Amino acid sequence: MQNSVAPGTASSNAAPRPATKKRKRRAKAITWTVVGAFVFCLAVMGVSAFVAKSAVDTLVAEAKALVTDIDDSAKTNQHVDELVAAASRAHWATAHPIWRATEVLPMVGDDLRAVRLLARTADSLMSDVAAPLLEFDLSSIGPVDGALNVDAVAELGKKIEAVAPAAQEAQIRLLADGIETEHLLEPLRGPVTQVEDILNTASDVLRRVAVLSPRLPAMLGADTPQNYLVLVQNTAEMRTLGGNPGSMMMLTIDKGRMDITQTASQADVNSARAEPIVPLNPWTEALYTDRVGRYLQDTTMTPDFAQTAYLARAFWSETLGDPGNSVISIDPVLLSYIMKATGPVELPDGTTLSSDNVVDQLLSKVYERFPLNYGPDPKMQDAFFAAASGSIFGKLMSAQTDLFGLIRQLSKGYAEGRILYAPTDAVEAKAISNTLFNGPLHDTSNRENTTLGVFVNDNTEGKLDYYTDMSVAASSNVCTVGDDDDKTYTVEATYSYNLMPEQVATLPIYVSTGRYFERGLKSTNLVFYGPIGSTFVSATLDGTDFVPQAGTNDLGRQAVLINFESEPSSTHTVEVIFSSPPGIYGPIDVRTTPMITSVPVSVDSPSCG
Repeated sequence: MQNSVAPGTASSNAAPRPATKKRKRRAKAITWTVVGAFVFCLAVMGVSAFVAKSAVDTLVAEAKALVTDIDDSAKTNQHVDELVAAASRAHWATAHPIWRATEVLPMVGDDLRAVRLLARTADSLMSDVAAPLLEFDLSSIGPVDGALNVDAVAELGKKIEAVAPAAQEAQIRLLADGIETEHLLEPLRGPVTQVEDILNTASDVLRRVAVLSPRLPAMLGADTPQNYLVLVQNTAEMRTLGGNPGSMMMLTIDKGRMDITQTASQADVNSARAEPIVPLNPWTEALYTDRVGRYLQDTTMTPDFAQTAYLARAFWSETLGDPGNSVISIDPVLLSYIMKATGPVELPDGTTLSSDNVVDQLLSKVYERFPLNYGPDPKMQDAFFAAASGSIFGKLMSAQTDLFGLIRQLSKGYAEGRILYAPTDAVEAKAISNTLFNGPLHDTSNRENTTLGVFVNDNTEGKLDYYTDMSVAASSNVCTVGDDDDKTYTVEATYSYNLMPEQVATLPIYVSTGRYFERGLKSTNLVFYGPIGSTFVSATLDGTDFVPQAGTNDLGRQAVLINFESEPSSTHTVEVIFSSPPGIYGPIDVRTTPMITSVPVSVDSPSCG
């Protein structure tokens, strides 16, 4: 009998219905589509990442090569072409929709976004800023036959005027996008911060030079000679801004040619006067006494270089005539930097100065050659100082000077506070406002940086700071207290006097006069400045509570002066604490007197990331 199947009941080996097959095929197709799309996206991202990484490697390599070959116009053009192309590739590789879509992913999204934004910024900077600037032949500036090409400088200024807005636009755009570095992977934080810092610096420098551009030919004496009063600070006798500015020169620039047309010292002006040559700021006098205005040698005690320049011009004009258009300050350490680019010089007396020996010659050996504090010897010391400075300035305009090396060395000196500039022209003043040209405490708020100051002023009468050094440590609780709480800033200076006791008897009288303190004993004033708006809390000297000899509010900051005496081969540690009200405080930045040897600074900001 034949088997039968009940209606509505499917046999176990019956073929699947068409609808079921269709659903399975659709599911499989969707699965493979998703897998395919995922694989495609992975492939695109892999290729993009490879292209971006390769482009970045090229950017780094070409940038380094450009620095080396920048004085060769043909090689410079090749490097620029490669830089522009590499930046474009990096931008192209990271600007497509797939890359942007992956920025929503957890863990890596912020990093991918940062890479894209930096690539876009690099492309803009290379195409719109660097390439147009580097088309200019920098070697055309000279010097040729002892003079700079004023027309070439003017042309460069116009190019900078043209590209400065593009750099500023790139900076503003990146700032508006807001890369939060604390959310990035550790290997990416450093490069991102570095790029942001470079962009901020480049934009600021280009903007300032663009402002200055119309003045550049006049500053180089294109139409009429320009006179600049130069103070050469003697860092063997420390002052806040560097040292005793007892040596002065008038630098004249005429059609790009630079000459020292007059030299003078404190002996040539009415120094050691009974009253300040001009009225002083009350806070300056309260902190440093009226010596700042009575002695030319003490005009650099204030950290406000505009005030120093005003005083120096007054001293010069009273007895020597026209004080020039602007005041420049330099020191022997800067001269040593300059000589790395100019090479050695020979003085009229046969002395050869080089970058290796100029500091020692000017700050120590000169007092052995002309040892007395009486008779003609101080004038001979001043003459030697002036001859050295004048010869080095003269070498600046020689064909042997490495112009790009000189720029690097001057930049180093500027960063260390060894070049200061105070113009009388309003355009120049605007171009350098709130920079280190104005002095170490030029900041007008605590937002970008919370600046602290530790400055050295010799109180001995002599040249004993040749034997000193200092280190500074700063810390704050700004990141560990609430927004509405006061902030505490602690600054600790370790000051060492390295003269050996057995050396005292051999010191020239001019180095240790013994007039106010016994020979070899050193008296020092350390002046500490807190953040803008701060108040003084406490101080210790070598671990013992100490009451400052003077204190006031200077440049919007609480400042205190602490005096101590040092025996040969001794070290003192001074700690000062300041309190600041609630507000926005940027990273700690410690500014110090530019001493003969660099001042190591360490900053500890607990829990600030």
